[in-house]
Amino acid sequence: MRRWRLNLLAPRKWYQWPMLAAAGLPLLIGLAVSFWHAHRVLHADAASQAQRTLGHIDRMLGNARDTALRVGPRAGMACEDVVLELREQVNSVLFVRSVDLLTNDNEVYCSSLYGNYHGHLDLTAYVDGHLRIAPHSGTQPDATLLVYRNAIDGRGAIVTIDGRHVRDVLSLLDREDVLLSIQVGDVTLGPNGIIDMAVAHTPDTVLRSEQFPVSVLATIPAGTLPKRVVTDYSGVIGVCAMFGLVLVISIQRASKHVRVRQREMVRAMEHGEFVPYLQPLVNAADARWVGAEVLVRWHHPTEGIIPPNNFIPLAESSALITPITRALFRAVAEKLALVNLPKGFRLSFNVSPQHLTDASIISDCDALLAMLGEKRVQIVLELTERELLAAQSETRRILEALHSRGIKIAIDDFGTGHSSLGYLRDFDMDAVKIDQSFVEKIGADPLAERVLESILELAAKLELITIAEGVETTEQRNYLSDRGVPLLQGFLFGRPSPIDAFIVELQSRSAAAST
Repeated sequence: MRRWRLNLLAPRKWYQWPMLAAAGLPLLIGLAVSFWHAHRVLHADAASQAQRTLGHIDRMLGNARDTALRVGPRAGMACEDVVLELREQVNSVLFVRSVDLLTNDNEVYCSSLYGNYHGHLDLTAYVDGHLRIAPHSGTQPDATLLVYRNAIDGRGAIVTIDGRHVRDVLSLLDREDVLLSIQVGDVTLGPNGIIDMAVAHTPDTVLRSEQFPVSVLATIPAGTLPKRVVTDYSGVIGVCAMFGLVLVISIQRASKHVRVRQREMVRAMEHGEFVPYLQPLVNAADARWVGAEVLVRWHHPTEGIIPPNNFIPLAESSALITPITRALFRAVAEKLALVNLPKGFRLSFNVSPQHLTDASIISDCDALLAMLGEKRVQIVLELTERELLAAQSETRRILEALHSRGIKIAIDDFGTGHSSLGYLRDFDMDAVKIDQSFVEKIGADPLAERVLESILELAAKLELITIAEGVETTEQRNYLSDRGVPLLQGFLFGRPSPIDAFIVELQSRSAAAST
């Protein structure tokens, strides 16, 4: 008994990559989505905190501005006459620490804290001439002041806000994953209340006040994003990891099933379980049997008869289709060599592109013809379209060799595959087999009928033989016959049957025709 060997069955590393991908891809997707969503949430939180902080700062500065506008007209009056009013503003207006009056733009002469007081302002320190962050003088060197200045025609007021109010706001709204600070010009004040002349990091959110020259900076500290992912998204990541594990188990089982099925197919070839079934091909005019299509069935010892759709795709992907087809050649030839076949009997075999592009197809057909001996049989190879037949010079050479032996090439299921027209363009074809999806819509779908008629017109122009499969009704037969389709196949004329039963029926018909 011949031992079949399948190289793809030996190494097992080919399916490890899909399993690794199945395990890793859901986890990677889960991590990517978690990081993306956490990033969005963090930045949304930062923007929200910055907006709330800016609202508080605007209210503080709004109080300072209103105070400056109220007392500003008093600038130039004697300090003794206005100092009580200045102190009243400090006592009654929220956030205000002190109020000073100035003349000549930068000369302070009256203070709510000290009464008569003479000081000189550095106007360059005020952003837009209105606002600055200044260090606290005196007993609190680590504290700061937020100073608002307003002057008209050189006279006005300076209103000071204790930096501790700003610090309290920043500390209240500040969170571990969002650091807040305010900036006036180049000076930054953080939640610790200490001035920083330069921002040591790039803030994630910057909100600028529409009323005052101040900005709120919100920064997400380094390392916050992965911490947030671990804290808030560990469940999602765990589900993705579990899903990957389930996929791995599923792929392992599927791979095991494929490998087991492949071994089963090798065993089936060794034991001759792939059996030829023949379906008659008839003359459209008189329904006379003029040929047959060779189909394959798997006679499994425990599963019964397995239809081709359940194993042919796996056979093609496993490089088993060629030895299976070769075995069919031999099995059919052994049976038909003993039968007196009608002249020109048409015998069609389905052949995959991988077999047709292998030079061994020539020797396989030579062996088939040799086994049939002097039988006047027309061999037809029907090209299936599960795989694309590459337009290469070697393929054309093989087709020429087959044609030189009198073998015809047909395109199976014409009109449904992506490469039907490409085959007509690139190769010398002899016939097209119209797919049953067009035949079954005869009389029911005008659009499908127009497509069918276009196919028939194309075949006629290219001088190709047309065969229609899937004929099940007399209406379909008459339609196709009236339009010049010479060969028909379908349940109307006979179902696929084991080769022995087909031979008996063929001989019975031949005997009846001769009497």
